[in-house]
Amino acid sequence: MAIFAPLGIPFGHVMRFIFELVQNYGLALFLFTVFSRLVMIPLTIKQQKGTAKMSVLQPQMQEIQKKYAGNRQKINEETMALYQKVGYNPASGCMPIAVQMFILFGMIEVIFRPMTHILRMPAYIIDQANDITAALGQVGTRAANAIELGTLYNIDAGIGNYAAIPAEYMARMEGFIPQMHFLGINLMDIPTVDMLTGIFQGFNPVLLIPILSGITSVLLTMATMSQMTASTAPGMPNMKFMMYMMPVFSTVFTFMIPAGVGIYWIYANIVGYAQAKILKKFINPKEMAEKHKAEMEAMKERERAERKEAKERQKQRGDTEESMESLSKKEQNRRKLAQARARDAEKYGDQYSGDDDDD
Repeated sequence: MAIFAPLGIPFGHVMRFIFELVQNYGLALFLFTVFSRLVMIPLTIKQQKGTAKMSVLQPQMQEIQKKYAGNRQKINEETMALYQKVGYNPASGCMPIAVQMFILFGMIEVIFRPMTHILRMPAYIIDQANDITAALGQVGTRAANAIELGTLYNIDAGIGNYAAIPAEYMARMEGFIPQMHFLGINLMDIPTVDMLTGIFQGFNPVLLIPILSGITSVLLTMATMSQMTASTAPGMPNMKFMMYMMPVFSTVFTFMIPAGVGIYWIYANIVGYAQAKILKKFINPKEMAEKHKAEMEAMKERERAERKEAKERQKQRGDTEESMESLSKKEQNRRKLAQARARDAEKYGDQYSGDDDDD
């Protein structure tokens, strides 16, 4: 898929390295998923801390909305000022999801084009093989953008004549094709509704992909929801909506893509679920919320003390000014003269007693 081609380059190098290490395509996809999740741990931790901090900010945000009701600009300004004051970044909650989508699109490119990214075959050989596939009407995977998978599918099924491809490259493709069969599932195939209607004539194991995708997505949603505190959930309806929709999206999405991408999606759900459970033991959302609440209370106490101190200073200044005004003109001049003599005495090293001012 051309739009995702740049994303496939770095992920393709990683996948090829892992595949050559384990010599098992399904296992390589799993290890890549684990690797990508480990890399994302700092972002995930930051997201959880941000979610906990958001739960503490909810009362103040509600006060802002009530105070400036009807003035959207003022609400936004005050809300951003509150975020800046407590060091909360609203983008922290979206960043892990954005990175996951970035990786997903990159992996779609890698899985759709194994001849390019895994086998590293020359471009002219790939074009030659794909031209034959295109001339056959791309019998293979039925995915318009998965022509490389279609080529491998056709060679595997004995469809078409690929004799024009040099023997060296045919051997590489034929050696890789068994790797596209994993746990009885052809990773080049795409689940279809027709398979569901014909389920009583024979169950195609590729149908397990959308089923497992939906189930694992439900598990991941439950794990994610368990990390949201009771006070956080009402303030994050968009996140809740997305999490409820993800199982539906996962099921529908895996009916549109080759099973290899679906396997990666299932792996991502499983690893994400395990990661959420493990992190919850070390970074408890409720404990983090209590910690941020204590920090907020301490900040409010400091602000109250500073305001009180400022009022005291202002009062003292006012008393001093009022006292000075109540003095007679002569007394004010006498004090100013005494202050000037004291400064001169200090400047020239003399001792000033102040007796002369009584004259």
